[in-house]
Amino acid sequence: MKTVVFNPVAVDDLEAIVEYISQDNSVAAEAVRRDILDNAEGLADEPGLGVRPRFSAPRFGGIRYLPCERYPNYLLFCRELGEEIEVLRIIHGARNLPALFE
Repeated sequence: MKTVVFNPVAVDDLEAIVEYISQDNSVAAEAVRRDILDNAEGLADEPGLGVRPRFSAPRFGGIRYLPCERYPNYLLFCRELGEEIEVLRIIHGARNLPALFE
């Protein structure tokens, strides 16, 4: 079993998502936060889950993304680093994804 770690940018992403949703519904914000964290922890058991993005830059090699189970518009971008799975970003799928990784 691998260890899941969150890049500081991913932590900021999660905080921003929860803060935004909390403006209208704090219960929903907590449900989204829990689903994102549960999906991230699931990567420890199955690190090969997800899809490789079609970004053309070589530095994106090894990055995968996985939609959250209950809230599939939220995507977890991660990569495997030895015994760790690093969550790089947590992004809503409607955003301009390649621009966020530049």
